[in-house]
Amino acid sequence: MRRAAGRTRLDTTSYVALSRQIALQRAMQVVANNVANLGTTGFKAQSVLFETVLERAGEPRTVAFVQDVATVRDPSPGPILPTGGPLDLAIRGPGYFTVLTPAGERYTRAGQFLRDAQGELVTPDGHPLLDEGGRPIVLPPEETAPTIAADGTIAGRRGILGRIGLVSFPAPERLRPEGGGLLASDEPPIPGAPGGIVQGALEGSNVQGVLEITRLIEITRAFEGTQRMIETHHELTRRAVERLAGVSA
Repeated sequence: MRRAAGRTRLDTTSYVALSRQIALQRAMQVVANNVANLGTTGFKAQSVLFETVLERAGEPRTVAFVQDVATVRDPSPGPILPTGGPLDLAIRGPGYFTVLTPAGERYTRAGQFLRDAQGELVTPDGHPLLDEGGRPIVLPPEETAPTIAADGTIAGRRGILGRIGLVSFPAPERLRPEGGGLLASDEPPIPGAPGGIVQGALEGSNVQGVLEITRLIEITRAFEGTQRMIETHHELTRRAVERLAGVSA
């Protein structure tokens, strides 16, 4: 029984270190993705949520394993960057644009819109921007540079052309990224949002470059330190086995 308990404690060191390495690798991927999206319009920084898992390792001791349970988005706004483009839109405060995709309605704060051949306002990927009634926004051919007010009202030579609908969510951090600046939700959106639209500007990424690069360096060093610990443990185990084999002989 003593031998079994000793072997369990010996193996536990490797398991704990391996669980830490797996968690650090996941954290490294998330932070590296944040750094890669420093210049992405409307991008929100992400972080990994870890949870401690306790396992019994021989009476009366316990050891703690670490496990990543979720990736959390930081919904705080990024800086508003002027562009001068009449169809570049930023949201000041909370709120999301709604666009229509083949998979259904999706939400975004990346407000770089274009006008397609049919006159619809669309994302660079061709997804139509929806108005407050859930319909695509279509501009007449002569309306090349409409005026868009803070409340989303679109005005042109013919007067009011429509109104962009903003939506909000009670827990925006739960929105799921789907690529291309789009977000999905399992909960229905709340029509209207206290935020306002800024024409001729885009919202920048809220990633703090210096902070994320510092975190990436720290995670890399922690990963390398854990790897050295595993190698040292394996070397000690190998020496112990060789000594035991020598005694038995």
